[in-house]
Amino acid sequence: MKVLKLSAVIATSILVFSCSSDDGPSTSGELTGKWYNKEYKVAGQTIPYDDHEECGKDYIQFNSNGTGRSVDVWDCEEDSENFTYTKTSNSITITMGGESATAQIVELSSSTLRVKVNYDFDGDGDDESVIEVYTRS
Repeated sequence: MKVLKLSAVIATSILVFSCSSDDGPSTSGELTGKWYNKEYKVAGQTIPYDDHEECGKDYIQFNSNGTGRSVDVWDCEEDSENFTYTKTSNSITITMGGESATAQIVELSSSTLRVKVNYDFDGDGDDESVIEVYTRS
């Protein structure tokens, strides 16, 4: 599950997100801060994110200066990857490991961040449409 989680976070950071309807939830909230992994929505099913440890939770952090990091707590130690980003309206461009992608945010409120991305979630060789849900505490 740890490998799947790390792949999902990297995919979130470097792949292109799909657009949601203009009639959907707000995307005008504040992006900066720590966003903790909550759940995935795949093929109509909600799958809780269950890779947190008693000593800490995995998260993505967006800083006000356009930098950020993806943090995986493993054996009570933080394993992180740094990235840079720019945000305009409901678009975000993230650069990690020399690769950049422009993405759409599905929902961004004071407490919820939802992004929609396509990647091989279940390891069967086919990409799935995945909504990743993060919360701010």
